[in-house]
Amino acid sequence: MEKKGVSPVYIRAIKDMYDGGRTSIRMPGRATYDFYIGMGLHQGSALNPFLFTLVMDELTKEIQDELLWCMLFVDDIVLIVQTTEGLNDKLERWRHILESRGFRVSRLKTEHLHYCFSRREDARGEVAIME
Repeated sequence: MEKKGVSPVYIRAIKDMYDGGRTSIRMPGRATYDFYIGMGLHQGSALNPFLFTLVMDELTKEIQDELLWCMLFVDDIVLIVQTTEGLNDKLERWRHILESRGFRVSRLKTEHLHYCFSRREDARGEVAIME
């Protein structure tokens, strides 16, 4: 977050939110004892898209310049390139980089689209949406 220019005050506040996190599970008529949460983001937190994008941007910065267009949001990644071959190559590079850092890319949830924004031949391309 420091590399991205986030104020130290905000960094400390976010760290405090996750340091020593505990929760319990509510069930009909009772709740479990509190237990420690060792990792993960708080479910439904408004910070999640920001934190995900921040981490993904840092992890994949070495290959982002190779793309026509890239969008990161929550747990989805949209890659746009001009050819199917180029798209397959980029998907493999993203998958390798992310999986080498402990992430999982679901091939079953990855979708491929062909687009044409205008009648011009050079305005065509390929889109992949990964989860």
